[in-house]
Parts: sequence; structure tokens; C-alpha cells
Amino acid sequence: MQEQTTASQVKRSKIQMKIDVVPIPTGASMTSSPEKRAAQQRSINQIKTKGKDLFEVNSTIVTDSGSNRLYQTADLYSESLPLEELIPMLTGSDLTLKLNALRSGKQSSNTCMELKTGHLADIIEKTPVDERNEKMCSVSLQTSKERGSMFVGVKFKGGKHFIQKLDFEIHREEDDKLHVED
Repeated sequence: MQEQTTASQVKRSKIQMKIDVVPIPTGASMTSSPEKRAAQQRSINQIKTKGKDLFEVNSTIVTDSGSNRLYQTADLYSESLPLEELIPMLTGSDLTLKLNALRSGKQSSNTCMELKTGHLADIIEKTPVDERNEKMCSVSLQTSKERGSMFVGVKFKGGKHFIQKLDFEIHREEDDKLHVED
């Protein structure tokens, strides 16, 4: 009896991944002063400068596996800003990280999730390293699991933790609804 295997095809995708530094959402009832917004913007600029390519758009490759699609960043991020420095910079200015899966197309929908500093601290303190000195954490919308999950890959090197990659997995049918070609 011959075993049949379905090889998943890896190809360039139309999704790009991006990490942004943004103020923690507070809702319409809470407003911040112009001074606080200016201080947050200075902190955002400082974090982006220190993080270098961590905050730039990163192309992806896509793999279809069963009923899911996995988008993986094509390039690894540089080891320029360790989580041990990033977390205090974020918490000290009431900032958070926004993870984005950016789709091309005039009416396509992007996917956005928040990576809170608590998740980052858990990666450092509670997540064990694998055989390649890497750690992984999953982020998803608790109220909308169908929107997929993002996976943050972290490298442990020289006693520090660095975000290395950002991947995104979503059910194929749901993903097709969010892509509208030009």
C-alpha cells in the first residue's frame, strides 16, 4: 500500500506583517492631555529608532495546511531591542504593541491584535526555550477566534530576549472573505 502525502505549497503572499507602537486604548470617556500625548509620541519615536527594522513592514510567505493558512514573515527581525528594555519603555509611557496583518486590495480588511506588556513579560518569565533557544507566544481575539491567531517568535541570546518573527494563522474561508482584489 502506497502512502499519499499532500505537500503544502509555500509561496509569496499578498499579506505583510507589521508591528506598531501605539498608546494603550482608553476609550472615548478618557482623554489624555496634550502634554501626555506629546510625551507618548517622543517615547514612540525613541522605541522605533532603537528597534530599527522591528517596526517596518515585513513580507510573508504563505503555506496552506489543511483548512488553514499560515503566513510567516519572510525576514527575521534584527536583535536591536531586547524585551527587557522594551517592556519598561512601553509601560512607562502607557504604550502597547499593535500586531498587524496587512492585506492588499482596495477593500481588503486588515487584521489587528494587541500584544500587551504582560504577554511580553510572560514570554521572558514563564515560557521555556526550545532546543534552538526560541520561545513562542500566541495572540488572538478572545471574542473572535475566527479572526485567526498571531504568533510572536522570540530568540533568547546573550541573556536577552528579542522578537524574531511574527506569523499569522487563519482559516482559509475566513481569510478569503477578507481579501478583495484590486
